[in-house]
Amino acid sequence: MTHRPHTPVSAPRAMLLAAAVALAVSVLLLLAAWGARAAIGAYDDSPDANIGAGMLLTFVPVLITPLLAWPLLRIVRLPYPGLTALVFVVPYLVLSFAGLTVWVWIDTAIPVGSAYTEIDPMLTMGAVDAVVSVLSLSGAALVTSRLHAARHARQSAGG
Repeated sequence: MTHRPHTPVSAPRAMLLAAAVALAVSVLLLLAAWGARAAIGAYDDSPDANIGAGMLLTFVPVLITPLLAWPLLRIVRLPYPGLTALVFVVPYLVLSFAGLTVWVWIDTAIPVGSAYTEIDPMLTMGAVDAVVSVLSLSGAALVTSRLHAARHARQSAGG
């Protein structure tokens, strides 16, 4: 269920692979969110449906991102993908809440009619999620790759 390469993965490589996984997860979720928004808008154009769609597009990616990161970490063959995804959860949730709070503050502070208001809000929210994902998953990969390197060093020294 987990991949443990015979040689340790360097910290920069682990962080780069984790950043690539985080960006892939963010793009997949953004595409899924656009599809969900289009489906909801085509089905029902009432304000209640728009409120529900907004809640769906805001909170579901936060819950799905850690679950989607695990198989992608396995694909790029980082050591301990399950542990990396688990370590990723707490900082990601904390930073997601902070990022969402900042996003709402910026989104409401900018006057209507500025260039920012012409950008799709899902795109800006997706950018915030991508930054949060890259920071959190790279940090988690750094921790678990160093854990793997230390375990490898202990095994090499012991026998």
